[in-house]
Amino acid sequence: MKTLLCVGDSHSRLIGTKPDGSGFRYGRISATTIDGFDAAHVVSIKGATAAGFYPKDDKGSSFFRASRAIRRLDPDVICFGFGQVDAELSCYYVAFRDNISLEEAIDTRLHLQDRYLEACRSLAGNRGIAIKGLNTATIDEPKALRKLLHRRIRARLDIPRGQFSRRMEELNITVDRHWQINAALSSGLRQKSRAQGLAYFDLRDATGRSDKPGLSKPEYCVGGGDVHLRMSPEVEEQFSNAVAATAQKALTPAA
Repeated sequence: MKTLLCVGDSHSRLIGTKPDGSGFRYGRISATTIDGFDAAHVVSIKGATAAGFYPKDDKGSSFFRASRAIRRLDPDVICFGFGQVDAELSCYYVAFRDNISLEEAIDTRLHLQDRYLEACRSLAGNRGIAIKGLNTATIDEPKALRKLLHRRIRARLDIPRGQFSRRMEELNITVDRHWQINAALSSGLRQKSRAQGLAYFDLRDATGRSDKPGLSKPEYCVGGGDVHLRMSPEVEEQFSNAVAATAQKALTPAA
């Protein structure tokens, strides 16, 4: 009996329903059959980042919580799906906090992807590893982007509204730039995963727009500033098929 564990941030919560009596706050069991596995569990850790995924003495950390899930479920393959927050919001946060350009902030997130992948390998041990790439962005309106940054960045850094708006203009934060950041961080994670010989997949070919790289197709955007892909049977099927194929590669020893 083979068991698959998908662990990541809230953007990994694309399949399954929460069972009664789940031992995990955001635990789910896949209702969709994933070929080659008798059971598939999804444990998402709200707000977790790839940059913060490393060993630390904190029982509330994403690394500790993922480790606990692995001990409980003893999976054959682990699919790691962190990094969505790092792709956009983390770049904005670092640029505002450290008073650096967006390009420099993107470079810091790209650099930390190597540490993230090493942490995944360390935590998995001898188990198979699959890396889920980033979802395409869902913010397609300037007003929604501004409201998102004021709510998630300005409030956290306690920056006066006027000063924050001027800094947004200096950083040239636009919806087009938002999508470009998403595409850049996604490309970096894909390249680094494959360079380390790790099985990798994402849903970008299915959910993304070819004319606006980094942005989701309209049918996958919830609207209202929601940064998650719209849940649908199509997305669940795409995720299940992709993770099944990638997990099988993770189970197969390299020649």
